[in-house]
Amino acid sequence: MEKVTLEGAEARFERMFGAGRLRRMPKGRADTLLFLSVAASILDPRKIYSEPELNEELKNWMSDFVEQRVFDHVTVRRYLVDFHLLLRDQQGSRYQTNQTMINHTIAPEVRSIQPALIFDSMETARAQRRRDAKRTSDHSV
Repeated sequence: MEKVTLEGAEARFERMFGAGRLRRMPKGRADTLLFLSVAASILDPRKIYSEPELNEELKNWMSDFVEQRVFDHVTVRRYLVDFHLLLRDQQGSRYQTNQTMINHTIAPEVRSIQPALIFDSMETARAQRRRDAKRTSDHSV
């Protein structure tokens, strides 16, 4: 599998946000892996996280672009472990990023991507289109 580039990642996040906030894990393995790799890349690679610390980091990262009532940080944490992007200790209480897997999946520059900014930009454009459509319909009456 080829690493995802920054341009490719931005385009895929735009597609994921096409209907607004995410309400579930992205469809398709490639989009799921991209989403999870970016989520894992926000974490400090040198830190070992407790479950509450990890939950807080994920919750904060997702807050601006995910419908958290139906798609939550716990689901993302579980997927991160299932996809081997996070390593969990034997007791299941400590987590650390799997940098080898992240590096295998995304290009280094993709680590800097900010899905919240992509989502905000799309929401702004949607709002402008609605205003333009309303203005057009008001003038045609």
